[in-house]
Amino acid sequence: MQQNHVPTAAELIVGAALGCNTAWVSMAFKSLSLYTGLAQSEVILDTVYLVSIVCVALMLVVAGVYDQATERLLSRKESMWALPALVAASTLAMPASAALPDGASVVGMVAAGAVAGVASGLFLIRFGIAFSRLSTSSCIIGATTGTVLASLLFALFLLFDRLSACAFAASMPVLAGLLLSYGMHMLVDQGKAEPESASAHDAQACGGSSRGSKSELSRLTAKLAASSVLVGFSAEVVRTLYVQMGVKDLGGTAYALVEGGGAFAATVIVVGIALLLATLKTPRMARNIYHFLILLLVAGALMLLVPVVYGQRAALVPHALNSASYACFGMLMWTILAGVCNRWPAQRARTFALVRAGWAAGPLLGLVVGRFVLHGVGISIDSAMPVMMASVIAILAASGFAFSETDLVRAMDLLPLQRKQHFREKCAKVAADYALSEREHEVMVLLAKGRNLPFIQEELLLSKSTVSTHRQHIYAKLDIHSQQELINLVQETQT
Repeated sequence: MQQNHVPTAAELIVGAALGCNTAWVSMAFKSLSLYTGLAQSEVILDTVYLVSIVCVALMLVVAGVYDQATERLLSRKESMWALPALVAASTLAMPASAALPDGASVVGMVAAGAVAGVASGLFLIRFGIAFSRLSTSSCIIGATTGTVLASLLFALFLLFDRLSACAFAASMPVLAGLLLSYGMHMLVDQGKAEPESASAHDAQACGGSSRGSKSELSRLTAKLAASSVLVGFSAEVVRTLYVQMGVKDLGGTAYALVEGGGAFAATVIVVGIALLLATLKTPRMARNIYHFLILLLVAGALMLLVPVVYGQRAALVPHALNSASYACFGMLMWTILAGVCNRWPAQRARTFALVRAGWAAGPLLGLVVGRFVLHGVGISIDSAMPVMMASVIAILAASGFAFSETDLVRAMDLLPLQRKQHFREKCAKVAADYALSEREHEVMVLLAKGRNLPFIQEELLLSKSTVSTHRQHIYAKLDIHSQQELINLVQETQT
């Protein structure tokens, strides 16, 4: 029986680093709004925000295409302090530019936003590479801690005066870099993370470089990216309208309380999900977690009509639900993505960058559509209904087609959980005891997982007759007559 994993200080520190980095995104542009007193400031803020997100997405795509150069750049020790320092400097430069004359002010804010986008995109990849080196339990704890802390930090940020708020926002990336470096060193010393210099060749020798594996990686990368775009679009377009329908008019303390409520909801949900992930035993449990998150996302979208009908104050609870559900979905996707990158370390920079580019592109599209509705049509039942329907359709498309239950189970199979190591050891012992060939061993492992013949054909790139022949040989050598007998034999094997 698997023992409960007690979080260590190092895991919490790495999670805190992720939380600081995640919180910075919201803080940076909120602090800019505190200092902007220009005419049409909302348009200018949107422009800066859009430029920054576009730069993040483009930087991630470029980094994914030139992944080897990106890894070399990020492996340099200087990048650990240079990137967060650049993000912090650009964070301060954005509101500082608001004090310049109108023309120079706009140019300064846009330029600072672009620099922040490029630097934060690279810094995010460094986080992804770091988390891909963690054990699954450490990754779950880190992602959980980061998700909870990010919401709480943003709620705290809203209570500060504008000078303190800007300084607090600028401190986040620097603090994130320090915590990440310190926490990862501790985890490496504890044996819970791979050393940064670990060779990708060793991991590929375990099967990561096979044709089937490469095909699986490409498919998972595309599906995770597509799902990120769809869910990100849905959450952001709804959030944009919720904010305009009452949340933005709240005072600092009231706004902080709303964000704090969302943070509390996210905390309860994400901790529950983390506990389930840490003790994951069946594909059904993974599917149930996924269904629950999709249901929350859909609920957050369906409640869009509530403030339209009942008034602006009614937007507070739906806004908190939408924020919490998106944060929890992000936590699950982050864990899965880290596991995928762990499985293919030679491709981790490319995989992480391309998927996170989708995560940036989705909210960008959602913001554009939301702003178009606000300024081009106005908020009414007639305009909110299509947005709500589009949001729900995007979520259902993400869960039904882009990243379905089957894809989720396949992705979860890649996570290096302790129970999987025990399973592999049992299979290896059975193969050794009964003198199975290497290919028979591979087929036996999949049969012991309950996979059917079509799945094994696709996974190992074999014909139906070849798989059937291997199965017959396995059954004959093990003196069994069914797949269930094989499953029982593996489960009862002592290592």
